[in-house]
Amino acid sequence: MSDLDRYPELTEYLRSRGHADEEIALILAELHKKDEGVMIDSIMDSIDLGDFDIDEIIKAALGEK
Repeated sequence: MSDLDRYPELTEYLRSRGHADEEIALILAELHKKDEGVMIDSIMDSIDLGDFDIDEIIKAALGEK
């Protein structure tokens, strides 16, 4: 499933603004880059608040879980 199929509302919105599918794919790729940064910022905030257990992530990443 492509991003165009996974985000139909956003895809249709971008099409309504005159963007071709190739351009939409590039826009969605850029959106994913931004999303990664926002997600990491959110995780770091949760760690600071004590709401997120970074040790579980470390164990999973290192195959210790």
